Amino acid sequence: MLEVRETRLPGVGTKFAMRTARGEKVSSVVHLDGMREIYHYHDEDEEPHVLTLNDEEARQLGAIIGGVVYRPQLVEDLEVALKDLVMEWIELPKTSPLVGLTVATCRIRSTTGATIVAILRESGSLATPHPDEVLRADDTMVVIGRPDSFDEIRRLVAEGPPD
Repeated sequence: MLEVRETRLPGVGTKFAMRTARGEKVSSVVHLDGMREIYHYHDEDEEPHVLTLNDEEARQLGAIIGGVVYRPQLVEDLEVALKDLVMEWIELPKTSPLVGLTVATCRIRSTTGATIVAILRESGSLATPHPDEVLRADDTMVVIGRPDSFDEIRRLVAEGPPD
């Protein structure tokens, strides 16, 4: 089985390293600003070959390597629509004080400005859940908002809504 090691680089990003079936070492640094550096070590004693890519280039190369050779219009439309917003999948653990509250009473939107756009459940997903929908343990909330709102959302999941 292929082993990929992940190392956090504080203030820089995350490094991923692996060995190929031929024994070559490959690593990639994903910088916080979206830049990617790919290092290929053919021989441990040699200087690595380095490829530096911006975010768009890295995604395009990833699509090519992954076998996806086109970019669906839907993805392009979604990126334009989101602009400075992001979407995250946030799991609701059994211990969360939000379990048993409704979408409205959990106060994610009023507290953070972010919106729950879907709830994923084993029994079936809910798109644009009603404000009276009760949150359940192990739900995955699909939330859209500004990047800076997600720390507050994670706090709400851990501590519950303000009084």
